[in-house]
Amino acid sequence: MNSMSAPLLSRHLNILSFALISAIFYLMAYYSVSDFLPSSVPVHHDDYTNYSSAADGMAWSWIRPLSTWLIFVFSSMGPDWLIWAVRIFTATYVFLCWKILIEVMQPRQYWITLLLFATASLSSPIVAEYARYTGMVTHMMSGCLGLAAVYFLFKDDREENDAWLYVSVAFLLLSTLAKEDFILFYVFSFAYVLFKSEKPIKKRILTGLIGLALSLLMVAGAKFLASSSFLGVSDAQSSYFIDTSPTGVANTVWRYLRGAGHPAMLIHGKIIAMAMIFSSIVALIVMLRDRTVPKTLYVIGAALTLIAPYSVLPNHVNAYYELIWLPFIIGSVYVALAEVMKTRTTPALRAYLACAVLAALCVRLYFVDTPGRLSIAHWYDAVGSDNAKIFKRLEDNKAAINAAPSVCVYGANAFSPWYMHSGQYLAAVMGLSTVWNIVIDKTSPLYPGLQQGAVSSKGRVVLIDTEATANCIKFSIVGTE
Repeated sequence: MNSMSAPLLSRHLNILSFALISAIFYLMAYYSVSDFLPSSVPVHHDDYTNYSSAADGMAWSWIRPLSTWLIFVFSSMGPDWLIWAVRIFTATYVFLCWKILIEVMQPRQYWITLLLFATASLSSPIVAEYARYTGMVTHMMSGCLGLAAVYFLFKDDREENDAWLYVSVAFLLLSTLAKEDFILFYVFSFAYVLFKSEKPIKKRILTGLIGLALSLLMVAGAKFLASSSFLGVSDAQSSYFIDTSPTGVANTVWRYLRGAGHPAMLIHGKIIAMAMIFSSIVALIVMLRDRTVPKTLYVIGAALTLIAPYSVLPNHVNAYYELIWLPFIIGSVYVALAEVMKTRTTPALRAYLACAVLAALCVRLYFVDTPGRLSIAHWYDAVGSDNAKIFKRLEDNKAAINAAPSVCVYGANAFSPWYMHSGQYLAAVMGLSTVWNIVIDKTSPLYPGLQQGAVSSKGRVVLIDTEATANCIKFSIVGTE
C-alpha cells in the first residue's frame, strides 16, 4: 500500500501543479487584460501559414521535421486545435521549468512558492502573445521536449538503473527534431548532474555523448543538406545573420535581459536584468564561501544556455523569446536567497525569507507588467476583432466569391491574408476559391510584403494598380489601420 501511495501522491501533485499554472496563465493572458474569450483568429502572416499548413499535404524536410509535422497535424484538425496546442505547450513549459527547479531547490513551502514562481514568470507582458500567436508553437514544442529531457536526467540520477537516461536522450533527439535551441541547455544540465552525482558516470557519459552526437548530426543535416536559414547566414542584413564575437553576444544577451527593446517591457527588463545580476553575484559569493558549485550557479547557467542560441542573432531579437529563460531567472532569485543564508539561519527561516523576497519580486512584476500586458493584449484583440469582421463579411459573401472568376480587394493591410502569405488560408480554412486581385500602389510600403505573398501563391493572388479593376467583384477592407 505504501509503495503505491507515493507515486499516486506525486501524480496528484503534478496534476494540481499543472492546473494551477494553467489557471495563472489564463488569468494573465486573458481575464486580467481582455474582455475577449480565446479565439483562433489569425493576426500575423505566420498565423495564416500555420493554420493552412495542412492544405498541400505533409512533405518531409530536414528543417525541423517534428514541429513541421505536428503543425501539419494540428492544423488539419482545425485552427482551434493549433492555437490551443500553443497555449497548452506554454503552460507545460512553465510547469517543466518548475519541475527542474524542484530538483534543484526543493522548497519547504511548495504551494506558496509555486504560486509566486508561476505568477512572476507569467506576468510578463509578452505572455499575451503566447495565448494568441501561433508563431510560438515551434520553440514551445521543442522547449517542452528539451525540458523533459533535462528533468529525466535528474530523475535518472535518483534511480539505481539508467532507464530514465535513455528516455532523456530520446527526448533530446525529439527536441532537436522540433528545433535546435535546447542542445546547449541539455549539455550544461548533463554536466551539472554528473558533477553532483554519486552514481557511476562512465556509462552515462557515453550514452549522453551518443545522444549529443546524433543531435548534432541532425543540426548538420538541416544546415548542409537543407540549407536552413534558421541556422545562420553570412548576409549581414539578414534576420539570421550570425555574430559570435564576444562583444556581439554580450550586447545581444543584455538586450534580451533588458526586454529586447520592446516598449511594453522597459521597466520589466530593468527588474529582470537586476534579478539576473543579483543571482549571479550571490552564486559567486556562495561558490567562494563553500568552495563548491552552488545550485544558484546551475540555475543562472541554465538561463544563459537558453539565451545562448538567440544571442548570436543580433538581427533577430524578439521580446517574446524571453519566456524561454524567464522562469529560471525568477527561480534563481529564490535559490540564491536560500543558499546565501544557509550558514546564518534555520532551514525554516531561510524558506520564509526566500518566499518573502520572491513575493516582493512577484508583486513588483505584476504591477509593472500589467500595463504592458494590457497593451499587447489590446493590440492583438483589436487586430483580431477587425480581422474577424473581415472574415465574417467574406463568409457572408462566400457563394458570390466562389462563383466569380476574381475578386478585387481594396485596403489590404499587413494583417490581411495576402500579406507575406499566399492567400491559402482563405481556400484551406474558409473554403473561398477565386483569384484575389489586390489593388495596391507600387509605392506603398505594403507592396513588398503583398508581392511576396503573390509570388508564393501560384497565381492565386495578383497585384494590380488602381486602374486595372474590371471584371471582378469589389471587396473593400474597412475598420483596420
